[in-house]
Amino acid sequence: MPTDTAAAIAPATAQAEAPASPAIALPAAWQTLLDRLTAAEAADAAVSALVDDAVEVWRRPGFDTLLSLDRLAFEPFDYQRQTATIVLRRMRGRAVLADEVGLGKTIEAGLILSELRMRGLADRTLVITPAGLVEQWREELERKFALPTADTAAFTAQGLGSDLPIVVASLAAARRDPLRSLLTAEPWDAVVGDEAHRLRNPRSASGKLARQLTSRYLLLLTATPVENKLDDLHELLSLAAPGLLGTAAQFRAAHGSGDAASVRDAAGLRAKTREVMVRHRRSEVALRLPPRIAETVLVTPGNEEARFYADLAGKIRAVTHGEDAGVRRKGSQSLMSLRTAARLAGSLPSAAAPTLRKLGWTDLAEQAGAIDWPAKADELIALLLRHARQGEKVLVFTAFRQTLDRLVPRVADAGLRAAVYHGSLSRAAKEATIAAFRDDPQTPVLLSTESAGEGRNLQFCHVMVNVDLPWNPMQIEQRLGRLHRVGQTRDVLLTNLVSRGTIEQRILHVLEAKINMFELVVGELDMILGRVDEEFDFEASVFDAFAASRDDAQFEARMDEIGERMAAARGAYLRTRDSLDNIADGAERE
Repeated sequence: MPTDTAAAIAPATAQAEAPASPAIALPAAWQTLLDRLTAAEAADAAVSALVDDAVEVWRRPGFDTLLSLDRLAFEPFDYQRQTATIVLRRMRGRAVLADEVGLGKTIEAGLILSELRMRGLADRTLVITPAGLVEQWREELERKFALPTADTAAFTAQGLGSDLPIVVASLAAARRDPLRSLLTAEPWDAVVGDEAHRLRNPRSASGKLARQLTSRYLLLLTATPVENKLDDLHELLSLAAPGLLGTAAQFRAAHGSGDAASVRDAAGLRAKTREVMVRHRRSEVALRLPPRIAETVLVTPGNEEARFYADLAGKIRAVTHGEDAGVRRKGSQSLMSLRTAARLAGSLPSAAAPTLRKLGWTDLAEQAGAIDWPAKADELIALLLRHARQGEKVLVFTAFRQTLDRLVPRVADAGLRAAVYHGSLSRAAKEATIAAFRDDPQTPVLLSTESAGEGRNLQFCHVMVNVDLPWNPMQIEQRLGRLHRVGQTRDVLLTNLVSRGTIEQRILHVLEAKINMFELVVGELDMILGRVDEEFDFEASVFDAFAASRDDAQFEARMDEIGERMAAARGAYLRTRDSLDNIADGAERE
């Protein structure tokens, strides 16, 4: 090694081997602590992980900040976000959501569930709802909130599984074994009770189920926390907040037991309900939908149509009165087929032919099949052409695939391009059909079965035609709700096509004259039907009245009786809705 290189390295080596600098003197208290830490055992890994988790939780925002908003597929209204914050912060996740109908209690509940799940507070969640709303709940939670769901069949077979979906169960199934035992076997993190007025009576099967379910978080959704008497309110609020209103006797002594309009110490009761109940009124949130305009086009049937319908009515009544035992011997299943045949005949006569053949009524089947294109269908084509010329898209509903299949070629023959939607399409095909109707200006018509009446948002369209009328008025409401919903900017026009002399004509008379159905806010119809009788089935009542009547005059009288019952239920609902102002302050504020 050259001398100059060695000389260059030497100083560096000498510096590296120099003695270390003297230690810095620590204050006595610090030194004592350092000695203790040095002598202590290493921290337990599990304890360290727990501390880390606690720090992570501590760092999360409080419930005044909603973490789930970025994941939503829509923009909730301010009052809905405010409700979620109030329930989570002040009511600690146990509340009665009592907004007026149509204001989105389902949205508020979905926001709350999203927050609880994102924070790891509600992995095991159960939603209990009337059977007709199960699929709607699943659709809302999955599409709008990106929350996984499972039906009770999957839950019964597999349990919750690793992805912990939200279980959505119908009330009717949940209150019966074996499902009841499965649902009540272990506590849930969160339970949602939709249409919760059905749960409040502790002596009913539904009320007993609600009291057997245990959960940390509980949401009870109802627009009518009081229906008949103040005891209703005590029973409902005591589910969410046991002891808040005292015992039933203490509550009656303080506030009475009559209706909400005669409550004693209303101010004191409002102060208590404010602790557990949130209620918004339409007037407070300024939520306005454009008007909906309903018209009924009564079509006079041709001679062959009128004769066919009269012959069919006579045959059904003969069976019901025991004058034709050929069908009655087959039992209730055939009586259900009679109802289906009557509904199909009111849609398009030819659509009823296959069902009539199965009943063995070949003469009626031949009559129906010979009516290839009834007067009502001509009226439909004229309507569609008129709206198409005005650049308006039209949603056409029928209850039956048989009718749909007959309409498709006739609409095409009229020079109109139509998208076709039915339940047999794959999910991708359904999406493509809706997209074509929405985006293609050359496709002004969507022909659909009831499938598009369930969960589809079609507010880009504002014209709807019912080729046939569902006998269940809730289905009429569901159809209309596809267009008349938040986001609709134009008046919604509904046209009901009805042949004179049919059952559908009498149904429309009752719905329009007795309860002003098409003027109701979305959701109010269910409140009214529920007040007629807990087990009231409008469709079954209509068919029973029709089949049991000797003639059309007697049928009309019986339909008027049904209408009077519904009118009384509507009046009771409106009185209850208005009297709620006595006991609820309306929108709660933070």
